[in-house]
Amino acid sequence: MKTLIRLELKKNKINTYIIASLIIAITMLGFLFLFAYAPMLEPNDKDMAIFSGYNNLIPLFGVFNMAVFCVMSAVMYSKFVIEDYSGKRPILLFSYPVSRKKIILSKLSVVCVFTIISMVISNIIVFLTFGITEKFIHLVGRDFTFSIMLQVIESTLVMSFIAASIGVVAVGIGFIKKSVPTTIVSSVLIASLMCNIVVNVTLSRITMYVVAVIMILIGIIFSIFLIKKVNAMEVE
Repeated sequence: MKTLIRLELKKNKINTYIIASLIIAITMLGFLFLFAYAPMLEPNDKDMAIFSGYNNLIPLFGVFNMAVFCVMSAVMYSKFVIEDYSGKRPILLFSYPVSRKKIILSKLSVVCVFTIISMVISNIIVFLTFGITEKFIHLVGRDFTFSIMLQVIESTLVMSFIAASIGVVAVGIGFIKKSVPTTIVSSVLIASLMCNIVVNVTLSRITMYVVAVIMILIGIIFSIFLIKKVNAMEVE
């Protein structure tokens, strides 16, 4: 399994996605500053209250960041899975002296773990940078403390697992027609739906965890679905 994972990393040039994650982190930092500055534009606008304070800013940013990484996950799955199992390419995969199950699991594992790790590192870097600048700019009007950082880490971990699960669901849908656009569009639509749900439940930590567990279970179901589809595939 480790050998298969190393082959996937070399074959699909993981450095490309590392650079993409860095670009996402820089872009998201800009959005975080924008979110924090928004209440200052219209101090009397009640709608701007959703951007005020870390208790609102952290979950709102987390949901937005989750949607972005969902799309990146779908793009990776399109390259790792959809393209490799389309046309005549499966002939090469099925010629390996390794079970089909291990091959598809290695692909799912690489993308899933990369999505979680890259999102966690990205968010931590973004909020640490924001917290340092807050000592000089004071956009939020409250010190960035260690307890706030713990809140960021907790929210990020939950959102990252949701993002990884959505990626698996999207590739499962896209695999039916072996379609890259279907995979990416599915991730966007599911991420949009989850954003609406998560934004309404982020004030309840228990509910947020329940949503995450449900999405993980759905992701596992779609993983089993993919394994069965690959095992039953016939190369034309």
